[in-house]
Amino acid sequence: MAHTSYRLRCQLYGHESDVRSVSTITEYDGIVSGSRDKTSRIWRPTDKTSFEQRTVLKDHTNFVIATCYIPSNNQFPDGLIITGGNDKKICVYSAKQGSHLFTLEGHEQTVACLSPVPQSDLLLSSSWDTTGRVWSLSSKQCVQVLQGHSKAVWAILSMNDSADNSKIILTGGADNIILAWKNQTRTHTYQGHTNCVRSLLALNAQEFLSCSNDFTIKRWNLNSSQCLQTYEGHTSFVYSIAMVSPDRFASVSEDRSLRLWSIGKSDSIQTIRLPSGTVWSVCSLTNGDVAVGCSDGRICVFTQDESRMANMEEIAGFEQEIASTTIQTKTGDLGEVKIDDLPNEDALKKPGTREGQTTMINKGDGRVEAYQWNMLDQRWMKIGDVVGSADSTAQGQASATGEKILFEGKYYDYVFNVDLDEGVPLKLPYNVSDDPWFAAQAFIHRHDLNQMFLDQIAQFIITNTKGMVIDQRASDFADPFTGGGRYVPGGSTEKSTSTAQKSNHDPFTGAGRYVPDGQASTTKKPNNINQDPFTGAGRYVPNGDNNQSSRPLSASQSSVIKSDKDVELSATFPQTQYVTMSNADTAKILGKLKEFNESAAGDVGLRLTDVQLQEIDGLANGNIDNLEEKFTLLFQLLKWPINKIFPILDIIRLLVLQPNVCKYLFETEVRSNQFISELFSFLQPDQPANIMLIFRTLTNLFSNDLGEKYLIKNSNSILAKTLIYLPLAKKNTQVALTNVILNYCIYAYRSNDQRLSNYLYECYKEFVDIQLESDGARRLLLALGTLFLTNAEIVLNVQTTSDNSAKRFFSALEKSASQFTAETLECFERCRALVKSL
Repeated sequence: MAHTSYRLRCQLYGHESDVRSVSTITEYDGIVSGSRDKTSRIWRPTDKTSFEQRTVLKDHTNFVIATCYIPSNNQFPDGLIITGGNDKKICVYSAKQGSHLFTLEGHEQTVACLSPVPQSDLLLSSSWDTTGRVWSLSSKQCVQVLQGHSKAVWAILSMNDSADNSKIILTGGADNIILAWKNQTRTHTYQGHTNCVRSLLALNAQEFLSCSNDFTIKRWNLNSSQCLQTYEGHTSFVYSIAMVSPDRFASVSEDRSLRLWSIGKSDSIQTIRLPSGTVWSVCSLTNGDVAVGCSDGRICVFTQDESRMANMEEIAGFEQEIASTTIQTKTGDLGEVKIDDLPNEDALKKPGTREGQTTMINKGDGRVEAYQWNMLDQRWMKIGDVVGSADSTAQGQASATGEKILFEGKYYDYVFNVDLDEGVPLKLPYNVSDDPWFAAQAFIHRHDLNQMFLDQIAQFIITNTKGMVIDQRASDFADPFTGGGRYVPGGSTEKSTSTAQKSNHDPFTGAGRYVPDGQASTTKKPNNINQDPFTGAGRYVPNGDNNQSSRPLSASQSSVIKSDKDVELSATFPQTQYVTMSNADTAKILGKLKEFNESAAGDVGLRLTDVQLQEIDGLANGNIDNLEEKFTLLFQLLKWPINKIFPILDIIRLLVLQPNVCKYLFETEVRSNQFISELFSFLQPDQPANIMLIFRTLTNLFSNDLGEKYLIKNSNSILAKTLIYLPLAKKNTQVALTNVILNYCIYAYRSNDQRLSNYLYECYKEFVDIQLESDGARRLLLALGTLFLTNAEIVLNVQTTSDNSAKRFFSALEKSASQFTAETLECFERCRALVKSL
């Protein structure tokens, strides 16, 4: 399935030096950044495309290396921003006020990484002093020291042990290994990287990712210590990784690129070059946008949402800046370039074969340019001028002829003798295109030196290159031009139908329209072009407010409440039976499918034959023979234009109610991730029918054990998407979204899952500013009452604190009470009375 590519949203300027860390302020999609200019900064979105700098935090006396954000809680209602730096300190700030609250001290060297422990008051930190530490934010004390690495600890991460719901802490270090800790005891060692481990990222309860100076990213099984997959594509140190969706993650590198990856594929699916010499850090906002911190002091934000993309002039200027960068030819990876063997500009007339493919072009007169294939625009984009070595006549450097110094098989502009009182001078190779701190860090790792020398070595380089060093635009250490066998992205070559095929045509107008679960109109109404496609008679509205009979449920589903209509949801607590959305008129769905197959959808070369349509017809009516073949056909239809796929999604939400279908889709992790990824690719704000049907599918998945298992395993990411789209939803779509939340609350009650119940309760802060319809409000009230009977701590919070999520939610509902039905108002009063009686 094709996905929309990321493009520039905006660039943020304010820092005066490298932005070493960026983290997401989740409550409003803000950013906190840390820099070598000794400051941290808070950025808040001002409109769809940009951010403004709100606060500058200046309490560090040296570089800020690490940042993290902790959402508001009872003890810290304003939330926390936490920073760590080369001054060995951890500074804690109020996220809302930007005021310094306190400082944590104990590390003996640079604080390299900070990470919160969810649903606790604990903070994790790692340091170049070879330790990880666990801090209590309430007591402001270090409660554990993790000692086991022999070199600097660059990364630290908390994960849940699914066996007993306890915490496991992971640490990754410059000794190339990852260690797992439980109650200060080492439990596992993960070996496979051949260089320093720089960052760690949780995928789910059982798996995590790591990235390294060995240019790779690896996926690990938490309990078996087995490396499950290696992701290759970067051509230099990989510094940071971040999740951008349930099945995708982003990485940044010394090769001045941001890359997007699909968990199931070992090659990157999109490569974005940047003009800066190094891209240090990456984070994902809750809306799916990606922010990166760069060595030239800027923060770049990229988005898939066309409404948030920068205007064409800004994008063109950004691309021109990339095109004007220089790329050194003798950094070791690329080797000698034989200009006469390179193709001329005619090679650019032939389309590339994959996203991110690179090539070099002989422009004549000794000039060479580098280009990268942009799959979104179907064009070659210039990413730099390929140049030779710099002239120098200083001792220890290349001669005035421009020849570089050969050192251990590679050419350099400088090869310094460095005496650190260790007895024997050490060789420090350096190119003028390099970042001095990058070269210094590589030197430290190479010779097993103490991290205390980092700043000293970097300053030595700057002084002895006489200002020739920070040509940030020219520091591409990578070999982006070696062709096959090195970087072969595995992304789809198809254009996204969401961009290439999108139109403003209302797919629901005209006679006989299919508006799921509605009645077909026999005559066309001439004045309803701009009408809400989900209201009124005669249209097909998936699981709408008509009185269609429910599809029969199998015996395994007989205990599930069929609650497409509010009347079937009683105001009782707790809710214990999952909701499904099963009403349908399959004849109308298939009629619309055939109509689209004969018209616009067929224009993209994906029209089905009559025999194939009969296969889909049989599948929709319960014939699950040759299931794999039929689903292949169904997924083929999902390549239609995005405004034509709603009948296909409607069929899918009915199919997942069948146990055999769920078994097929969810018995393997690869297939289940692929299936959900396919669905989520159609979550776009301007396609409300698709949003509604996708969340109805998620609602129905709870009715099957395998579907339930997947939803719980990925609860955080799915709930995050629910919270993103709920403010945009109208009545029927809002019902689908709130049904998902209600089913999660029912699961928490049935399984006594305290962690999930706490997380769901925190979500109620997000509902305060949403204009809820009566049906949606009712479901959220039923869900909240169920949480009250699941977790006594939630009730205690409501009863003993004046400002809490439930009270804010109740106050917000009171403002809209006049618009609610009698059933919703009854539920409202019972929910409020419930918490008082407990």
